[in-house]
Parts: sequence; C-alpha cells; structure tokens
Amino acid sequence: MWVYPVYFLDLAAMIFLSFFLGNLVDLLDKKTKISGAFIGGVLLAAVTSLPELFTALSSIFLVNEPEYVVGDILGSIVFDLVCLALETFIFIKNFRNAKIEKFHLLNALFCLIMYAMAAYAFFAPVNYQVMLGDINLMSILIFILYIVSLWLQPKESEASSDETVDCKWSLKTIIILFVVSAILLIGSSIALTYLTKEIQKLVPALSGSVVGALLLGVGTSIPEIVSTFQLFKKKNYNAGVGNMIGSCTFDFAIFAIADFCSWRSVNNTKNDAGEYIISQRGLFILDNDSRNFEIFGAAVCFLVITFLSFKVFTKLFEKNKVFSYISSAIVGLGSLAMYITIFFLK
Repeated sequence: MWVYPVYFLDLAAMIFLSFFLGNLVDLLDKKTKISGAFIGGVLLAAVTSLPELFTALSSIFLVNEPEYVVGDILGSIVFDLVCLALETFIFIKNFRNAKIEKFHLLNALFCLIMYAMAAYAFFAPVNYQVMLGDINLMSILIFILYIVSLWLQPKESEASSDETVDCKWSLKTIIILFVVSAILLIGSSIALTYLTKEIQKLVPALSGSVVGALLLGVGTSIPEIVSTFQLFKKKNYNAGVGNMIGSCTFDFAIFAIADFCSWRSVNNTKNDAGEYIISQRGLFILDNDSRNFEIFGAAVCFLVITFLSFKVFTKLFEKNKVFSYISSAIVGLGSLAMYITIFFLK
C-alpha cells in the first residue's frame, strides 16, 4: 500500500514546483519585453506540458502501456480547458477588465482543428485512413499545425501588466531557477508513470485509458492549473490564458509524437486464437473512452472559443457585469459537467 502515499507526495511536489514556476514566469513577463502570450503560450506551456511528454514516452517505452497515452493526453487537454473555464469564473471580477491578446483565440481555434483531425483518425474507417508506414497522416498534420502556431505567436506584447515588479533576483537567477524547476518537474512526471502502473495493478478493474485520464491526465495537468491560478492571482491573465491554451496545443503535438513512437499494435483485445482482433497500429484505436474524450473535449473547446470570442471582440464583459458573471458561470460549470459525464458513459 506504499504506492498511494508516494503518489500523493509526488503530486504535492508537482504542485509546489508549479506554484514556483508560475511566480518565475510572472517575473520574466515583467522583467522582459517579451510578449505575455509568448511567455505563457510557448515557454511556460512547454515546461508545464513536459510531464505529459515524459509520461507519454514512459508509457510507451518503460512500462509498455501505450493505452495510457490516449487517456493521459486527451484527458489532460479537456481537463486543462475545463480548469481554464473554472479559473476564469473564479477570477471574473478582474478578468472582465483584463486585456487578452487575440492570438489566444486563434490558438484555441487551432486546438479545435486538432480535435477534428484526431476525430477523423479515430472515427474514419480503416480504408479511408492515410497511413505513412505505421504513422497516421493526421498525426503529421497535427504536428505541422502546432509548428504553425509557434510561428504565428506574437513576439511583442499587445497587453501589459498592471503591476510593477519588486524582486531582487537578477534575470539570470530567474532563468536558472526556471530550468532547475523544469528538470525537477520532469523527474516527478516520470515517477508518476511508474506509480500509476502500480496503482492499476492494485485496481485491475480500471481500463488503461481511464487510468491515464484520472491518475496521469489529472496529475500531469497540475502544473498548468496551478501556474495559471498563480498568474491569475497576480492579475497576469494574458500569460495565464496563453499557458492553458498553449499547453493544449502542445499536448496534441505530444500525442502526434507518441503516435510516431508507438509503431506496434496497442490494442490488447485478442480472440480465442490469441490474435489481435484489431490490427491497426498506433494510438488511434477507437474505443468508448477515446470516443468520449474526443466528443466532449471538442465540445468544451468550442465553449471556451465562444467565451473568448466575446471577450476579445466585444465590450460586453467590461460594460455588463451581470453578463460576464453569468456567461463565465455557464461556460465553467457546463464544461465541468461535460468532463464528469465522460466517466459515466460506456
């Protein structure tokens, strides 16, 4: 039974490191002229998504459970979007007057397009799939779209923070602490994969994708959630929104990389002769769990895009306090309801 306390200790370490990273990113945003969208959407998003990357690679190469990847990545993406909606609702009092760069909405649209590409790879009949060897074409397109999103990232800030920085650390010290924290976060994420494997042995009734979504997906999403909460608390909404949405697109890129690496069949269902019932290779094996993550994840993404559209292109949030509270509550609680529904559908 040692695995349970160790698992929660590992999560606690990830929470501490995430809080620290959130503070460091806020300092970087205020000590440099780099765009908050770039710092949050690329730098912080990449670091806070490193747990997903290393748990995905660990699932494939170390614990030989590629099925975890589907639950971990797709579960992390929808969980991040739900938490973004909930955190926006929590901080709506100040968020409603914050300046949010338009690129975040474009990046959210990219995320929805990635959902559509993954849906095709999951739902289209095998005869209609385009495979380049063992790699699905959709994985390549998802990865290319992520590279395009990086290229389009604004380098100069459209919105500035309202707070001044009061820190004795030099920029060099902040960067060193950032790198060290990122390395420690990688180590804790690899440990999380091993601990998840041990927990599934104790609770064999849990499917691999459900374990991936609950124990890995939620656990590896902690850095994004905690660091964004910290940035929102400091009223750095631009970097916070960029972190969450950038993490989602980065997670899709990780899913594509995992598909490149998962060259063998990952479906564990066999017939009486011991042969795989489905011979399709890669991660895009359609089952109830992947179907639910796809459908409800895309729905949550659409809600977030609609919410951000009102924020970016209208003045309703600034001028109408009631609208801002009601709309954020609908999006936040509606997203949470859809996420919970995933685990009750089979």
